[in-house]
Amino acid sequence: MGAYRHQATWRSTTFNEGYADAGAASDDPANIVEAKLNNQITIDELNIQRVSAQDYRELRQYLEGAEPNEAFEGVRAITGTGIIAGTSKGDLEDKAWGLNEQFSIAACRMAAATLDPKGVLPFDFKRDTGATTKALRFYARPGPARPVWIGRRNEGLTRPWSFQLVAFDPMAYDQTETQTTLSSLTGGNNTVTNPGNIYTKPKYRVTFSAAGAASVTLENTTTGALLTLNLTTAVAAEVWIIDVGQASIYKLSGGANKFSTRISGFVSNMYLLPGANTITWSSATGVTSVRVDFRGAYA
Repeated sequence: MGAYRHQATWRSTTFNEGYADAGAASDDPANIVEAKLNNQITIDELNIQRVSAQDYRELRQYLEGAEPNEAFEGVRAITGTGIIAGTSKGDLEDKAWGLNEQFSIAACRMAAATLDPKGVLPFDFKRDTGATTKALRFYARPGPARPVWIGRRNEGLTRPWSFQLVAFDPMAYDQTETQTTLSSLTGGNNTVTNPGNIYTKPKYRVTFSAAGAASVTLENTTTGALLTLNLTTAVAAEVWIIDVGQASIYKLSGGANKFSTRISGFVSNMYLLPGANTITWSSATGVTSVRVDFRGAYA
């Protein structure tokens, strides 16, 4: 999946600095950074394939041979191993102890407290695709409270290490956010394209110039999902966020809950399928713009 052939980052640590960050051939001998070969922290192996699943059959249904009920994906475990390479014994120890802080649950919890999404941090990496690379990320936090590294006698200036992250959303996402502003706010078709290979959960950002209409529909005609809102309580210059991932509606400034403006439909149904989605917004009354913010998602 490429993270061991390219540079990757977690918090302020960059891995595989012995590879120039130079596209699909970054582990080619021509792109080796010799000065970093013995002065870096590597990821040599990465396993991202462990994704939990839950089948919500009751035990009696299972025993009686009932058909499978709906199943859901849970968390993704991300495990990796590599080498810590130092320029001196002190540098080796500093790098190892630095990783303790970088993967500390306590430190990561504080670092993620004000981010979006809250409580998790991006693990950024690249994967090869064709003749180029795709920059992706998992939103995760450490599994164990520290990485594993064990000092040993006569180890020289290298030390093996391993780590585990847990992504509570198992999808990988584009590092770059896509922002698509709807060109029609009066019921016309707008195309919003998810470049990924699985559905993604956007945020619809609504900017107001005055109070909106009493019944406004947001529809994804590609999926058939329809959400109806009462926007009469909005005021000029307000921005409301319809957050599909959190199934919430709130005011951007101050975070005031606006979920009571929902008349019908489910916020959680307003996801984007892979490829082109046709989105309609029914009324421009009091509405300056509607923007769809999202990242392409990958299974």
